[in-house]
Amino acid sequence: MNAASQSREACKLELIAEILREFSEVRFVAQGTSMLPAIYPGDCLTVRSFGDAPPHRGDVVLCRRGEGFRVHRIVEVMEEKPTRSYVLRGDALTHDDPPLPAADLLGRVISIVHLGESVALNSHQRAHYYFFRSLVRRSKVATVLLLRWHASQARSFLHAESSSASSVGVRAECS
Repeated sequence: MNAASQSREACKLELIAEILREFSEVRFVAQGTSMLPAIYPGDCLTVRSFGDAPPHRGDVVLCRRGEGFRVHRIVEVMEEKPTRSYVLRGDALTHDDPPLPAADLLGRVISIVHLGESVALNSHQRAHYYFFRSLVRRSKVATVLLLRWHASQARSFLHAESSSASSVGVRAECS
């Protein structure tokens, strides 16, 4: 990543952190694949600051990581007096991220909109979720096939949305 890209990413991170501090909520579009099958590229995520409810194991959180940020799930809370740190992992990954201090957690994902439909955050409890997560963790081919299926679904959704939006003059987006 060149210096200009790093600078833009750092500005985005600071803007998101400031929005969460001031307004307690931010929405953005997911880009990576580390949280498959819970979160797909293009999903709209709503993140809310923690407020008085501290993050706990199983929460999907937005965190600082170096000069960027990522959304991963908390897999372990480490109590080391006087500090608390968190171990996170992307659902599609086989390895944990290095522990993070609480100050690097920015907020909790409270909603996911996938292809225009709200997805319950606890949908990861379903059996098919565990099946797909296991496949994605073990097989790059499965990941590619799942992403191709998603892209096909997204094209169909966007085509249907553009057809209906052109008739009423409205376009849905992550806002």
